[in-house]
Amino acid sequence: MNRPIRQTLRDLALVVLVALAGCAYNGPKTTPGSGTTLSNTHWKLVAVDEVEYKPIDVKKETYLILRPDHRVTGFAGCNTFSSSWLMEEGRLVFGPLLSTRMACPDMDSERAFLVALDGAVLADITGDMLVITGTDGTELTFKAMYFQ
Repeated sequence: MNRPIRQTLRDLALVVLVALAGCAYNGPKTTPGSGTTLSNTHWKLVAVDEVEYKPIDVKKETYLILRPDHRVTGFAGCNTFSSSWLMEEGRLVFGPLLSTRMACPDMDSERAFLVALDGAVLADITGDMLVITGTDGTELTFKAMYFQ
């Protein structure tokens, strides 16, 4: 095998290994008292505009996780969603949100949640609480959830 082909195969193998390593996300690593961070934390929605949020199905919480690879994933109450994210000029900026398209009884709440996450939003962490204020003024309050 000539040298350029061998180098190309090595480069390709390296790209595949890096891609597979990126897929090995094992969930949030933050633990109580360790200093909650924006990324790599499971953020459970607990209030909308300072009113306690109660999901229709108590077995399925509305949440988001801002992964270290700048992907956001979550559950909006009925559908899962994903996007990209980054911090820019003090704002949390989400790329276009992609979500599944299942129909549920309370689509208005889900729609409001997703609209509040659209574009460049304000994000403030205090202790284990994250408050996101959407461009439409909706305030979403999340609590960091910890896993053993």
